[in-house]
Amino acid sequence: MTDELRGGGATPGALHIVSTPIGNLADLTPRATAVLREVGLIVAEDTRVSRPLLASIGVQTEVTALPGFDEADRVAPIIARLQSGTAVALISDAGTPLISDPGGALVAAAVAAGIRVIPIPGASALLAAVVAASVTGPRWSFEGFLPRSGADRIKVLGAIAADERGTVIYEAGPRVAATLADLARVCGDTRTGAVCRELTKLHEEIRRGTLGELTAAVSAGEIDARGEFVIVVGAQETETTPSSDDPDGPYAAALELVERAVTAGESRSAAIRRVATLWGLERRRLWNLAHDDVAPESVDDER
Repeated sequence: MTDELRGGGATPGALHIVSTPIGNLADLTPRATAVLREVGLIVAEDTRVSRPLLASIGVQTEVTALPGFDEADRVAPIIARLQSGTAVALISDAGTPLISDPGGALVAAAVAAGIRVIPIPGASALLAAVVAASVTGPRWSFEGFLPRSGADRIKVLGAIAADERGTVIYEAGPRVAATLADLARVCGDTRTGAVCRELTKLHEEIRRGTLGELTAAVSAGEIDARGEFVIVVGAQETETTPSSDDPDGPYAAALELVERAVTAGESRSAAIRRVATLWGLERRRLWNLAHDDVAPESVDDER
């Protein structure tokens, strides 16, 4: 068995994607510690956030920033270092890099240049929430942070409502109440869910219930709205799947998106066809709801 398979340290000329703790420093793995101690360069989302972690394990390696807002402009010098044989580690502020964090441009450039990319698994708020919430079912999707407003937000919310699988969402404290309210409206307030707050940290909290109950709990202050959140929308149960006439189901959000598209200049029939296909809804039902029982002329029963 090679040293690498035993959990050895850094490989020269390779880009190591290193997962860091999401709160509890004890979650840093021995392999991640070894890699961070041995690389010649550490690429961090924010050096100010990363330095306390690195100091806690005695790492004084050179650290450079790779923030999301100008990531592409900073990739070339890092690739040059890798090509010269320097072992490099990529870390985010917390958790696994690239999961709703910067780093994608660097990894893509490394792959294109034929540079070896080595994942160093570890903590992830996404996986912690899935296993602790216990409502997603065996298959689930990850949306990360939702669009804050507009048609893009409506589109994503409707897709979540129409999906039978569970869905995992990241959200910041100031917006968690509004996001839960939107989810309850679109998915139905009886759909199961969970709110996971400050995972692995001192004030960790996991609350399970229906989306309606969770929305009310946050609004009433029963769930502290400070900190970092993972919202889990539970998998749909066959007997509770929203019907096409349910005002709290996915068709309500779909109709809203159709009306926005019509206002923007798209024909109603084209908007209905596009939204129904995008969300997996029945075209005829969506047409009927949009036309108050006017018979469709060019819409079939296909999904």
